[in-house]
Amino acid sequence: MEVPSNRTFFQSQLLQNYTILWIKTEVDSNRRNGQVDGVTMSPSEHKPIAQLAHGLSRVLFNPGVHWLQDPRSRVYNFSPWLEDIPKVNDFAFERVTGFVKSSQDCDLHTLAKKYNRSFTGSTSSLTGLLSHIYFLVSGDREIDLSPLSRAFVHEATTFTPGQRMPASVILNYKDGVWSIDSDKANILAEKNVLSWMGTMLEKFLTLPDLEFKKLLRAAPDLSDDHDSRREAYRYAMSDNFVMRSQLDCLDPRLPGTGVFDIKTRAAVPIRLDILNYEENSGYLIKTLTGALESFEKEYYDLIRSAFLKYSFQARIGNMDGVLVAYHNTARIFGFQYIPLEEMEARLYGTGDGARVFTKCLRLLECVLKEVVGVYGGQSVRCTFDKRDHFNHLDIFVEPADWDETPEMPCPITQLEVQVENLLDNQPVRGSTVVGSSRPWLLQWSVSQSAADESDIRENLAYSQSRQLRALNFPAGVRTLAEMEAYWERINFGGPKVADRSTSEIGGSDEGEQTVSLPLSHLLAFRSAPPEIERLRKLAREGRDETLRAEAEEASSGRRKVVWGLADVFEVAPTRADSAEAGFEDVGELDGVSIGELDEEGAPWLSDESCDNLMPHEVVDNNGQRIDESLANKLIT
Repeated sequence: MEVPSNRTFFQSQLLQNYTILWIKTEVDSNRRNGQVDGVTMSPSEHKPIAQLAHGLSRVLFNPGVHWLQDPRSRVYNFSPWLEDIPKVNDFAFERVTGFVKSSQDCDLHTLAKKYNRSFTGSTSSLTGLLSHIYFLVSGDREIDLSPLSRAFVHEATTFTPGQRMPASVILNYKDGVWSIDSDKANILAEKNVLSWMGTMLEKFLTLPDLEFKKLLRAAPDLSDDHDSRREAYRYAMSDNFVMRSQLDCLDPRLPGTGVFDIKTRAAVPIRLDILNYEENSGYLIKTLTGALESFEKEYYDLIRSAFLKYSFQARIGNMDGVLVAYHNTARIFGFQYIPLEEMEARLYGTGDGARVFTKCLRLLECVLKEVVGVYGGQSVRCTFDKRDHFNHLDIFVEPADWDETPEMPCPITQLEVQVENLLDNQPVRGSTVVGSSRPWLLQWSVSQSAADESDIRENLAYSQSRQLRALNFPAGVRTLAEMEAYWERINFGGPKVADRSTSEIGGSDEGEQTVSLPLSHLLAFRSAPPEIERLRKLAREGRDETLRAEAEEASSGRRKVVWGLADVFEVAPTRADSAEAGFEDVGELDGVSIGELDEEGAPWLSDESCDNLMPHEVVDNNGQRIDESLANKLIT
């Protein structure tokens, strides 16, 4: 293919160890306006999309963080039942539908064959690849921290090492379709409490308390009551892809489809010191802003480690945003709804997020065609690695099914992808083009290394070393032998359940010394460094503070106070309590069923009138909901 005469960019590809495969100039196209095409019907019957319970929907329409319990007044903004998180081991995961890999999803394969698409994938298997494509296209653009306080003025504006970790996938071939699965994920996900907790907390936030309790091991297993239908999915198509996104939650009052994702975000000590989560569960979020023990710290970490992944998932699923529940594995601190536009503003500035996603997706399609073409119609294993400050993306490809012998070692190929961005036909940095709305041309090239396979293996080994997870010894564990025994005892799922998607395990800073343990080449263990010990100390202090507060509250005899009429119902004194508490029984008032008046004449609804009420609703004597303005007049 001819190199464009007015550019010398691709000339740099003609190196001794690389052979040009393709050079391509992509014209700027808005034919999809940044959206992928939706498939209207799933071939299989699925469950309805869940909706938020416990009055949490108010978070969707009020920007910012919502404390579950206001730290100053101790008034609850939502049901106190949400405060204490059940233990993961008490949840019966076998009673909920498990994660289905792309290669095991018959619906995905059926749609790909029907619509003549070459690739299928889920958000969990595609976002890692798309992230490395973005790092390449954007020239490692830094994130925007302008809305944060001065506490973060001098903090890093780059993505975390965990976010930049090389992405390994398997492209499973069947009948002309390659299904993309995450590679080597389960060994970590099964031992990661956050993988299981995410599944449990989704049910915790979307089911009424009585329904949720049926999913605990203490409840009898009524197998006949289990809904065996698939979870709700959206299937989306691009030129070569059918992509699947699980639809966590729905509120039709939101813009667009009304669908949004639920994300449960553990506090910083949990993420960075995952094996010590029980001790770290004492860590508290005390303030809105600040360098530690604040919602702002968690939001800052979200920008660096999760917003890119969340935004791609939202684009694939045509979602409006994400609801984040901040917790420490033992209690929930608060909630925040983050629209897609807000996430993309932190990533791209004033740029068009839809256009960035489209460019990345189309480049991924082109690159994967080259990947599967290396070894023809068979399954392949590949690793994407866009290293920081390098202007190319390395891709390592090898057959997934190979009977290796000394005489016939498994072959391996290294590809290199480079891009150049042009605005108004002028070359610009990737960091500039991502934040621009001017016409954008993307030129790309794929070349194949001519190096010896031994050298390529060394390159792959280096990339795999950056996938190494350095985990800290939990409190009480001091030797490798103790650590191995501890690791073997970890079992959050109870009886064997379906495979689940992996969640992020807190990583460590690059360059720190680790101690290898022969459990997996993906793992290493070490004694806790000073910064982790500092977080552990904060967690211990937080637990002591919590115990003191609970003791004071118990000795005071004060009732839990919940803001909002719907939540007051849950803690309002009953008729039997009214005499002691100084309430007067007044029966009916203006045709509305009212239980008692307090000493200042404010009405309290009776327990019998509280069942099945939505937030800010009351009923008349016939059980019919009445006008909100009258309700407000009655309770003001």
